[in-house]
Amino acid sequence: MNFEQIDLTGCRLIGAIWELGHIGPKHHAVIIGKNLDDDLIYIAENMHTGYQLVTLDDFKSRYSKNGDIKVQVNDGNKTNLEVAQDALNVIYSKTKKKYNLISNNCESFVNQVTHGHSISTQVLTTIGGLILIAGIWYLQKKNGKII
Repeated sequence: MNFEQIDLTGCRLIGAIWELGHIGPKHHAVIIGKNLDDDLIYIAENMHTGYQLVTLDDFKSRYSKNGDIKVQVNDGNKTNLEVAQDALNVIYSKTKKKYNLISNNCESFVNQVTHGHSISTQVLTTIGGLILIAGIWYLQKKNGKII
């Protein structure tokens, strides 16, 4: 594929996975650019099936029914072109990390190519929430007041 940089190259796409919209889990991807062979815009993403390039239309068809698809400008320390190139390097790499919901998910992939670190705030928020609930449950059990 031969890509041309567009205004949205390097931007993050965020689509709601469930009908809860953006208050629920979200899927993240990076806009690569326009393929000169078919004039379609392509994105890079990490799914349970692995890293892949798909069209923007494919992404929209999967996630637009659950709410608006958000586009966030690149807020990392790399240029838009560097973000897109790093995403392509991961896609075409012979040594790909296997998808993992906690340590190598779609958000961690986008954060890796954008910021250079693969942290998923969705995972951190979920773990923090579970710790909070467990702490409240423990304190209530200790005091003999279980809801």
